[in-house]
Amino acid sequence: MSNGLQQRIIGALVLGALGLIILPIVFDFADPLKIDRESRLPAAPEIKPIEVARAKSPEGDAKLGAIDSLFNIAESKPSVDISEGFYGLNENDLPRAWVLQAGSFEARDKAEGLMQRLRKSGFKAFVKTAIIESTTFYRVYVGPKADKRRAIAEKTKIDSNFATDAIVLQYVP
Repeated sequence: MSNGLQQRIIGALVLGALGLIILPIVFDFADPLKIDRESRLPAAPEIKPIEVARAKSPEGDAKLGAIDSLFNIAESKPSVDISEGFYGLNENDLPRAWVLQAGSFEARDKAEGLMQRLRKSGFKAFVKTAIIESTTFYRVYVGPKADKRRAIAEKTKIDSNFATDAIVLQYVP
């Protein structure tokens, strides 16, 4: 046999032996675990109902008059000021919307940083510029929301998560 043919045969045998050693390590040829589908829970115990004696009502209805005055519907007022306008149209007949002003910065990079953190947390945030007394401010807004209650709920989340004191404002496009 020639030397080259002998080296090829030995190389093929070495590769085959390595394959026999490594393949069982890489691939698991065992059967998957069998799941026992039989229930071994005991039968439900019998529960006997317990009879409870009825409580006697206290005598005297003197306190009922005081309780009725607490629920006087004629004098009650709504807990939310309806004139604030949670829904509807504004004075220009456009749908009323609400935004949160999460921050106001003189440095644009700080405003952009807060906007990016808000967006990573799932809020729809944007930056608007405002010029006040020849100073440019970059304001970070979240929203708009059609429902003021949802804007207020988001305000509490933003205030606690980002250590800000957001302001709920009416959105003006």
